[in-house]
Amino acid sequence: MSGKTDPIRAPAHFEAEFPHASRSATQAGVNLARTASLFLAEMDRRRHTVVNLSASASQTLTTIEGAGEPLAPHIIADRLLVTTGTMTTLLDTLQRRGLIRRIPHPGDRRKLLIDLTDAGRAVVDALLPRMHAGNRDIFSTLSEADREAFIQSLGRVRAHLEELRAQQVAVGQEQRVKEAVPIPSLS
Repeated sequence: MSGKTDPIRAPAHFEAEFPHASRSATQAGVNLARTASLFLAEMDRRRHTVVNLSASASQTLTTIEGAGEPLAPHIIADRLLVTTGTMTTLLDTLQRRGLIRRIPHPGDRRKLLIDLTDAGRAVVDALLPRMHAGNRDIFSTLSEADREAFIQSLGRVRAHLEELRAQQVAVGQEQRVKEAVPIPSLS
């Protein structure tokens, strides 16, 4: 029986069942997804000790603060990888809570920029130290060298994902080879 810390593994016959797949690549993807879910849950737990906001709303605040100047909504949306519709909903929520304000764009009166209010800055000032301490705690299990190797590996995967986003998905080449599985009796 495997423990909670053991990597998730695909069965030995995986590539026979999925001939166009790679067992190790699938294991890497499944383990990354599971780890990412646990990571995000832990960061949510820590964030909620400071403020009751979604991850996206908190990232919106920290993105504006990190820019050091008011930002156009589409720039924030691009940085958070969300749609402009989602961004509008986030901004509406943050404005209702008094954490951001919409201000006129100095060069185009048809546009608005988003800036933090004093209350928004106070949230960011309390939130960032908690989140950075969370990262420290989470990655304390890795040495500095392991962290650097991890960062480099993720960078390569992220760059390749950006390349793949620009390509059309090839459909119809993959197949699954299943042997007939008997249907269990209901009696």
